[in-house]
Amino acid sequence: MHNKLSYMVFTDFDGTISVHDVGDAMFTKFGDGKICEKSFEEYRHGKISARECWRQGCASVPSLSRNELTAFAGSQKIDSGFKPFVEFCEVHRIPVSVVSDGFDAYIDPILAGSGLSHLSRFCNELKFNNNGTIEPIFPHTDAECIQCANCKRNHVVTKAGDEHAIVYIGDGYSDRCPAQFADVVFAKGSLVSFCEMHNITFFLFNSFADVLGKFRALVEKGNPKKRRTAELARKEIFIME
Repeated sequence: MHNKLSYMVFTDFDGTISVHDVGDAMFTKFGDGKICEKSFEEYRHGKISARECWRQGCASVPSLSRNELTAFAGSQKIDSGFKPFVEFCEVHRIPVSVVSDGFDAYIDPILAGSGLSHLSRFCNELKFNNNGTIEPIFPHTDAECIQCANCKRNHVVTKAGDEHAIVYIGDGYSDRCPAQFADVVFAKGSLVSFCEMHNITFFLFNSFADVLGKFRALVEKGNPKKRRTAELARKEIFIME
């Protein structure tokens, strides 16, 4: 292990960076509300995969153009504390990556609208067909994971090195897996009960102002540390491969 560790941050987008879940709102607005609501519930209860959930949602959208979705994205707000958090990380040369089970077609314009298009982001893609229909594309799946569309765990364990203490920030179902492999976890929403149930130490937050306040204290204190169970879990992944 390296004597000197540095932080690397990964954060969810929908409901974490964005004030509301933009993916859910997109399908509710442009798709069949009843079909989408049923799919969302089945996904959150583990009855169908995220990929199947998004396929059903996209199939329920009769017509949608990229310009229409970009305009819709422009009406969505992000947490007012997120940009100051990113600026703090940049001053301290701490990488920040966005990992989302949502789609590039709304994430990209929302980040760009806040001057944050330079952030690394890993998410699903949305294809706009000539006939107005849309299709989900999943470039970051994992062959062994049947639940997620974008394997956030893989981004966490492959982008960070032995010299990093991994920070994960999230709020929902798709954040459960990566939180198990992170050294420092910030949680809200349903991720809180998951962390409590699985004895994952976490910091509760309501906004990125809370995250920044606590994270600043950790950075200024120095001496980042790895969470032993998370470190062992990451090593086990590479051993299995």
